[in-house]
Amino acid sequence: MIVISTTELRKNLRKYLYLANKERVIVKCSRIETYEIVPAGKICDSDKYLSNPKLSGALKEVEEDIAKGRLREVKVTE
Repeated sequence: MIVISTTELRKNLRKYLYLANKERVIVKCSRIETYEIVPAGKICDSDKYLSNPKLSGALKEVEEDIAKGRLREVKVTE
């Protein structure tokens, strides 16, 4: 795995795109954000759960409910 800055990526884009076929290339955009360069051939769209539109819709509803404070906290005691 290699970690590079956005400046380094701009200077040597072709190099890192080629390198991403052989190893993980992580681009550090700021102290908070990082990205990974993933060749299209390595992306898998066959995940039946993440590509399911019903599940995506349900997850969006849950996110909206949480944002609006509509949630119930569950505490587990032993």
